[in-house]
Amino acid sequence: MISIVVPVYNSEKTIEKLCEKIIINMNSHNFDYEIILVDDNSRDKSYNLMKQLHNNYNNITCIKLRENAGQQNALLCGLRYGLGNYFVTIDDDLQYNPDDIIELYIKMQEGYDVVYGVPSRKQHNKYRNSGTYIKEWMFSVMLGKPRAIRLTSYRIMTKNIVNQIKLETASYVYLSATILKYTKNIANVEINHYDRQFGKSNYNFKKLLKLFVNIIIYYSHSKLFNGYQKDVPQYIVEEVLISKTTHLEK
Repeated sequence: MISIVVPVYNSEKTIEKLCEKIIINMNSHNFDYEIILVDDNSRDKSYNLMKQLHNNYNNITCIKLRENAGQQNALLCGLRYGLGNYFVTIDDDLQYNPDDIIELYIKMQEGYDVVYGVPSRKQHNKYRNSGTYIKEWMFSVMLGKPRAIRLTSYRIMTKNIVNQIKLETASYVYLSATILKYTKNIANVEINHYDRQFGKSNYNFKKLLKLFVNIIIYYSHSKLFNGYQKDVPQYIVEEVLISKTTHLEK
């Protein structure tokens, strides 16, 4: 089974279409799957729509976080509720196409622990693309990322790797940095990347800078930064609507 985890934030205009595309694609390939939606304390009607999707489909789990925990910690929460042999993470904004899950899965069968979907050309502004290049360099230098590998938020992972990720206890988690702690057996698959149809990215220069600082604080091998680490919950779950399929399995 494939567990597909989607962090949701202010996505009332995209979440239904995304789930429909996932469902159509997975059913067309006869995959056994589940969708895990994690609402990171959205300010719009995202969670109401998630509950409707949960009621309409048997294999959708909805999780509502009490406070905004950030995309990465929301992903960690979703991974902990998954039951799959493989885990996919995909953004909620429709810039990645769920149809490419099959491409990630096929590449995975070559024996990799993690496969990232890498756009031939990203539809982002210049400063964010520049930030991505800096992040890639930082991950290569600090975390030993293979230089030929590119990192994105669209990926598939084995259950074994996810089980190790689930054990992370630090207040701040960055999924790709955590993955690199446990494996370098990683591959890329080229995929499409589309223009954002609704809203705007939550990322800005300040958030990118904060990301770089947190990577240094939480993933550096130096103990000099330990004193800057926070001791707060990774996330607080307010409500969980477990999929009907999961109830049946139990």
